[in-house]
Amino acid sequence: MKNLKEELNIIINNTEIFDIHTHLFPSNFKTHYLSGIGEVLNYHYLIAELLTSTNTTPNAFYNLNNNDRAKLIWEELFIKQTPVSEACKGVLTILSSFEIDYSSKSFDQINNEYLELNLSDQDILNRSKISNLVMTNNPFDLEEWKLFEKKDWNSDVYLASLRLDDILLDPNKCIQTAKNKIQDNLNERDLIIKYLDTAYEQSNPVYAAISLNKDQLSTLIENKIFSYIFEWLKLKNLPLSLLLGVKRQINKEFLLAGDGIDRVDLSYLSKLCNKYPKNKFLCSCLSLNDQHELTVIGRKHSNIRIFGFWWFMNQPTLIEMIMNLRIELLGFNFIPQHSDARVTDQLIYKWSHFKVILNKILFSHYSELVLRGFKISEEKIITDVNKLLSKNALDFIS
Repeated sequence: MKNLKEELNIIINNTEIFDIHTHLFPSNFKTHYLSGIGEVLNYHYLIAELLTSTNTTPNAFYNLNNNDRAKLIWEELFIKQTPVSEACKGVLTILSSFEIDYSSKSFDQINNEYLELNLSDQDILNRSKISNLVMTNNPFDLEEWKLFEKKDWNSDVYLASLRLDDILLDPNKCIQTAKNKIQDNLNERDLIIKYLDTAYEQSNPVYAAISLNKDQLSTLIENKIFSYIFEWLKLKNLPLSLLLGVKRQINKEFLLAGDGIDRVDLSYLSKLCNKYPKNKFLCSCLSLNDQHELTVIGRKHSNIRIFGFWWFMNQPTLIEMIMNLRIELLGFNFIPQHSDARVTDQLIYKWSHFKVILNKILFSHYSELVLRGFKISEEKIITDVNKLLSKNALDFIS
C-alpha cells in the first residue's frame, strides 16, 4: 500500500455510520425536530460557555427568544472572543462545510445564507454518511411519544430507544401514566411492564436506556421495579444502555446547561453484569476518572459493550487518549463513537471531527503492525473501519 494515511482517509470518509445514540427526531415531527444554525448556537454547551465567560446572567439570557440568544452567543463567543473551544469549532466546521464565509459577519447574515441552503434532514444524513441513527424516546412523555402515532417518517433510518429515567425520577407519574393507558386492575409492577410492552410494540426499539448518578447506580441492582424490567429486557433481547456519572443541575440557574459530573462506583456495573449474565449492557461514562476501570470491565464481561465519548468526554484530547487505551485493551471490540446530537446539523461536525482523530489513531496502530511485519491490506482496513463505525453496534443490538 503506497500511502496508508491517504487510503485510511478515503475509507473512513466513505464508510457508512450507524449512530447509536442521538437526541434527534425526523423532520416531519415538527414539534421536536431541531435544525439550522440558530439551533446549533443555542446548544447547551455554548450556553454554558457564554454564561461562564461573559457578564450575561442566566435570567437575562433565558428571557430572550431563540433568535436573540443565537445572536448574543455569536457576538460574544465568535466575534468578541476567539472561538477556540470544541463546541465553537463545531459551529465553524458546519459553516465551512457549506463554504459559508463567516468572517466579520453578523448572525443574521450567516443565518440568512444558511437558510438559503434549504437543507433537509436527509441532506445532512447523506453528507455525514449516516445510514441509521437511534433516537432517545421517553414513553412517559406523551407529547414526545406522539411520534409513534405518525406514519410519515422513515423508521428504517430513525430507530427508537426506550428512555427509562422517569421510572427512577418520578415513579408515581409513570405508574399513573401506565394506569391511564392500560386501564387494567394490575399491581404497580405489572402495570409498568404491560405499559412497556405497549411501548415496545408501538416503537420497535433497539435498546432501552437510562442515565444514572452515583446513588442511582449503586441502588439500581436492588430496585424492585427494575428487577422485573431486567427480566423483561432479557425476554425482549433488548440491551440496556447505561449512561453513567451525570449530576443534574449543579447550577440550577443554568437550566439544561447546568448539569455536571458525578463520581460513580463502577463495581456496581460489574455486579449488574454478573447478576444478569443473559442481559446485554451498553455503557458510556461521563468522567475521565472512570475510563480505565470501564475499559477493564469491558474486557471481563462479555455482556457489556463500551460505546462512545459522552458529553464532557467528547473532547479531542480525551478521545485520542482513551480510544488508544481501549484499542490496547480491547482491540476493536467496542463502539468508538456516537454523536449525542440534539440538532440535526450537529451530525456534520461531530462525525467529521471524530473521523480526523480515528484516522490518526488507526494510522499509528497500523504503522506499528507494519513495523512488526504484519501486512495491512485495503480489505483489512475496510473490514476494521466498518466494524468500528457500524458493525460492532449493529451486531450487539441485533
